[in-house]
Amino acid sequence: MTIPQRLEALGNLPSGALVSARELSLLAGRSRASLWRDVQAGRLPKPVAIGPQTRRWRIEDVRAYLNGEGA
Repeated sequence: MTIPQRLEALGNLPSGALVSARELSLLAGRSRASLWRDVQAGRLPKPVAIGPQTRRWRIEDVRAYLNGEGA
């Protein structure tokens, strides 16, 4: 799969941007299951609930995670 166009310029996204598990999986090169294991291990902050079953990560958390800064 390819990285969505809006994420190609990750550094230019506004601080209020949100990223889905699918998008983060593509960016990080990790499976969704691995992302959730990282959340449980404290390497990735918990995502924000934007609906009853919808979760998204804040772009600043994604940037820190991709830079290896952890939660």
